[in-house]
Amino acid sequence: MLKEQFNLIHILEVMELLDVSRSTIDRWRKFKQLPSVKIGKEIYFDRNEVLRWYRELSQMRYSTPPSSEDESLTIGYTTASTHMWSPLIIKEFRLLEGELKRIRPHNRIEIKWHKAKDGMELVKGMVAGQIQLATFGDYALAVSHTISKLLPDFRPVLLAAGGKSEDGKGFGMVVPTYLTLQSISELAALPIATTFRTNAEYRLRKMLEAHSMHEWKIIHRSIEDSIESLRQGRISASIMWEPFLSLVHHQNIGKSIFNYELGLGFRAFVVADERWSLDHEDLTIAYLKAHLHAHRLIREQPNKAVQIFAAETGFPSDVIRLSISKIRWDAALYQHDLNMMNYFDPTAHLGQNASPESQMEISYNIRYLSIAAQELQLPALPLSPMKGAWQKEVLY
Repeated sequence: MLKEQFNLIHILEVMELLDVSRSTIDRWRKFKQLPSVKIGKEIYFDRNEVLRWYRELSQMRYSTPPSSEDESLTIGYTTASTHMWSPLIIKEFRLLEGELKRIRPHNRIEIKWHKAKDGMELVKGMVAGQIQLATFGDYALAVSHTISKLLPDFRPVLLAAGGKSEDGKGFGMVVPTYLTLQSISELAALPIATTFRTNAEYRLRKMLEAHSMHEWKIIHRSIEDSIESLRQGRISASIMWEPFLSLVHHQNIGKSIFNYELGLGFRAFVVADERWSLDHEDLTIAYLKAHLHAHRLIREQPNKAVQIFAAETGFPSDVIRLSISKIRWDAALYQHDLNMMNYFDPTAHLGQNASPESQMEISYNIRYLSIAAQELQLPALPLSPMKGAWQKEVLY
């Protein structure tokens, strides 16, 4: 056959070979001149040409001549959760600027930092094209994926993980220390405070529905107000996350219950506009190198990290030290991290629940993180999500 005669492979084989999605292959064909041939209605590729092209693509960032034009990069971050604090280290120690000076010594690249109140604001900024890179939580990632299905021109791509918490440690339902509840059903009679249309509220509603509780007393208020209300005895329960969990425990304001029932653990992620990252691969890798440096500093020099976090967030140093010690600072993407995203269905707020068979296939590209790790002489990272449980010995 013609296919065998000319050493052609099908597009599905190329996707598996390079570990990328169909949409990425299509964009590479359109914008990056990935060589292909159409036979009838099917698209085929010369295997040797594909590998040659891919090697050249990987080397492009080293051979791109410096541009005289100034560029700018807007990075979004939030202090809403400890898991998302690695950008604070990058910003304070100018880790990204150091990388950019090394790879583009003749360019002036303006780094703009956009501080948002939460991950949802960062997603809005990315949709509007105002933010190119951002760090936010798993629920915001699920929302961005859902939006990309409605707006094809919006293409968020997952690049790396931020802080991670295992099952039962990402969120907690906090009640006064004197209150004892034996079962979740007892919550039906209590007013529960949570932030409006957030990760916390989603997990709360899903937990209550899973226990056949369809009537409840949910009060929408900020987490800061919830802490003060708990302190004054004006509410009976509130959904919280780090560093607020550590704060209420440290100050003996409340205790956590039903943590495991609030769903899977909590992850933060580094996400980029895919079109931007394809056009600025050197900047993407530079940021991920800074991200890896930040994680290492948090793990190995926690006291230095605590100083930065305390100055930026206003939380007591003891609370921050306790909070960051509970979190796994590991940029590697595991298949388990991606599978966890099937827990979320942001359309539930719209009354349009996804079908049970549907899977949330988050768009990701681990190649940039793999290159960043290689340049920092870290253990090799595969180009696909790592299998099995989180490795205890190797963190990125």
